Amino acid sequence: MEINPPDKQAKSQQAGIKKKSLFCKVISYSALTYFLILALLFLAGLIFSGKILEVISSYYSQDDSFPELFRWFALAGSALYLASVAGIILFMLNRKAGFYIFFIAALIIFSLDLAFLDFDWLRYLIHTGFIFILGIAHFSKRCYSKHDKSSDG
Repeated sequence: MEINPPDKQAKSQQAGIKKKSLFCKVISYSALTYFLILALLFLAGLIFSGKILEVISSYYSQDDSFPELFRWFALAGSALYLASVAGIILFMLNRKAGFYIFFIAALIIFSLDLAFLDFDWLRYLIHTGFIFILGIAHFSKRCYSKHDKSSDG
């Protein structure tokens, strides 16, 4: 029985590990930054909703259901953007389920935007761009390490 010296073991372990390319890192970190900023803005809106509602309450009548809708809007936005951030983080950690979590959250965000908000080309181009680019990275398997093929997560 032959025992490999530590140098050979380290080299054989490093040969099986593929580092992520600069493209994968740039795309992942830019998507993470974009969705995290929006998640934090929605979270701040939810936390400070009382003060925000005090400021804009003069524009709405007391019978209006705007305050409750605002809180639900901030809560849903926070939850969906935080889910997409969690998906991106899982994707960065080589968990394939992370892309699907991100995709579903981004698809729901996109659908709710179309249903309730005005059409904004820039926002839709950014969202679909990140979905498309992360989808290419996911399905081409270029951003996953070789040693993590067994963890389909």
